[in-house]
Amino acid sequence: MVTILFIFWTLSSVFLTLNVFHPLAKRRSSSFFTLLISFTLGWLIGDLLPLWILLNSGIALLFSFSDIFSQTLGWAGLVIHLCCWIILIIRLWIILNLPARIDQQLEEQLGSIWQNSSTFFSPPGNFIEVNWHSWLNPNCILEDPRIEIIRNHVFFEENDLRLRLDIYRPKSSKKKRPVLLQIHGGAWISGSKRQAAFLMTHMAAQGWVCFSVGYRFSPDIIFPQHLIDIKHALKWIRNHAKEFGIDSDFIVSTGGSAGGHLAALMALTPNHPEFQPGFELDDTRIQGCIPVYGVFDFSTPFSKSTPYPAKAKVLEMVCGGTPETEPECYQKINPANWISNNTPPFLLLQGGTDALIPVQETQAFWHALQTKNRSHSALLTLPLVEHSFDIFPTLTAQCIVPTIERYLFLLHENHNNQQGIK
Repeated sequence: MVTILFIFWTLSSVFLTLNVFHPLAKRRSSSFFTLLISFTLGWLIGDLLPLWILLNSGIALLFSFSDIFSQTLGWAGLVIHLCCWIILIIRLWIILNLPARIDQQLEEQLGSIWQNSSTFFSPPGNFIEVNWHSWLNPNCILEDPRIEIIRNHVFFEENDLRLRLDIYRPKSSKKKRPVLLQIHGGAWISGSKRQAAFLMTHMAAQGWVCFSVGYRFSPDIIFPQHLIDIKHALKWIRNHAKEFGIDSDFIVSTGGSAGGHLAALMALTPNHPEFQPGFELDDTRIQGCIPVYGVFDFSTPFSKSTPYPAKAKVLEMVCGGTPETEPECYQKINPANWISNNTPPFLLLQGGTDALIPVQETQAFWHALQTKNRSHSALLTLPLVEHSFDIFPTLTAQCIVPTIERYLFLLHENHNNQQGIK
């Protein structure tokens, strides 16, 4: 029995290591649950590697109480585990060098404006500079003495409906602070306002006011109700600008996955009456957008040549049917259909080994964006990076979030220059 368990443990480690580098669940044939398992394991083992090694070491210690390591099989298994760990550590080393590759991509796309931009937060240059404390204890980022967090503030109330948001802001009382509007992911059917807390706590510490917005989920509602909920939040934020000391003329939206999709639509549909019923005259323009592993493709999952049944099933809940039965909804939900000459700058980020969203999906939206020659916009493809890389303050997040911060400061500085503000 011990031998069988040892073989199973060893083969599982090999399988899970391979899944980090290339998701083993196939989008065109796997169920939603299978894809979710593949993504979750690849994300946790790839990004929480120190904890994975500690867990494996503990399991090896338990096996040492048997006679398995007196056999050739036992030592061969240990060698296999060590090889898996070494391969995963090499991946971390590649991630550690990711900021240099990101800089190169942005210099090529943005030119001198990126070279001249500055940041307060530098990515770790080596393993010694990694913030191990926050990596191993993610909750510590919420204890930053420079900021305060206000949970579950009601921004819209109607009958039994109460929509809430969380506010991350600096404790100092300076006015006219820039705003980051965070929209969480969860396939439009779930999710938490606490996603991307690492980015929001960090930006609050740098003087920004961050609002993480909650919204209703499908199948209880269908699109565009999700977007309308968030536009209600934007209206509320602007109406309370003096209370929170914010600059209502500079707001940037961001979000991951489904939140990235909604963040993009916030930037692409300003002042569109259909998406702000009852408050059509309120200004819903924003000044920039950073979709992180966002969803941009709403047609090919239903195609026989490029099927993605798990995504198609979710979209049916979100849109109340298929593209054949609800063509108007699928036209409205597609961000590429709303790109115009008034589109604000975009920074798109997409992981190369994302189990849920293929790189090609983000690239297709980027090509559509380029047709309007949007200035100060860029696309970042991130090798060996999985979906949800920014949820915890892992090494991956510590290497990528400084780029997001630098881009936010770039947009704010450019806005101030245009407004003649020093």
